[in-house]
Amino acid sequence: MNIQRRFFVIATASFIATVTSCSSPQNNGTTTTATNPTATTAANTVATGAKEKIKVGVSPVPAGEILEFVKKNVAPEAGLDIEIVTFNDPVQNNTALKDGQIDANYFQHIPYMEDYDKRKNLKMYAFTPQIHLNPVGIFSTKHKSLAEVPNKALVTIPDDVSNAHRALKVLEEAKLIKLKPNAQPASPKDIIENPKNLQIKEIPGSQAIPTLPDVDLAGITGNWVVQSGMKTDKDALALESAQNPLYAVTVTTLAGKESDPRIQKLHKLLRDDKVKQFIKDKYQGAVLPIP
Repeated sequence: MNIQRRFFVIATASFIATVTSCSSPQNNGTTTTATNPTATTAANTVATGAKEKIKVGVSPVPAGEILEFVKKNVAPEAGLDIEIVTFNDPVQNNTALKDGQIDANYFQHIPYMEDYDKRKNLKMYAFTPQIHLNPVGIFSTKHKSLAEVPNKALVTIPDDVSNAHRALKVLEEAKLIKLKPNAQPASPKDIIENPKNLQIKEIPGSQAIPTLPDVDLAGITGNWVVQSGMKTDKDALALESAQNPLYAVTVTTLAGKESDPRIQKLHKLLRDDKVKQFIKDKYQGAVLPIP
């Protein structure tokens, strides 16, 4: 099956699965008629001793797994009841946030959020310090080293601006291409030297793993690598050299809701030392906690 047909089949299947998932009751938000929902929730919590409830959108791995650990091991003692809503599509995750179906999400880094804000005319707020980093690596099932990569090799990179930049920088550090100085963010049009005449194609990040057998190289972020069962530190032919917290994932909500005590508590719990140790133990360097 050629790569164009594989893209079509995967995209169609992904769309059907996503629509089915988001049609289920767990992904439907509820609307309150209270004048001040946050204040009402806080008041009810004090009066009844009940846990504060919060609905959070995540990508399945690693954010979903990390938040599941928080829900079971850290949140109960802090009095926070977390409902986890999983999205495979980052656009649907942010759309759910915009529509009030979730209170916050945990899957994106700040440059991605800022680019999304600009394109969709949406105002979001990202909490700092961030939570974890999914390093970008270059992977292949056809070649065991970059030296084996042939002329006119087909290379896929993420199609969102920030992660495309990261993948291109890894290719540059591997001396496969050279970019215009100070290109920020860099895109394929900023390539000024391409000795092997690499054919670079931008695709949705979710399709990088399924289409990996059809290409020579793929720039893939750590979340998709972990989800596939590969090991970033063992399987990557090249890897981001700097653990730049700019690209670390964090808690995001709509601008104006950052003072919601439930969301502030969520961010604090995700930064707990127990969570950092869980990330270190489970992912063995493929996902990195932010100090």
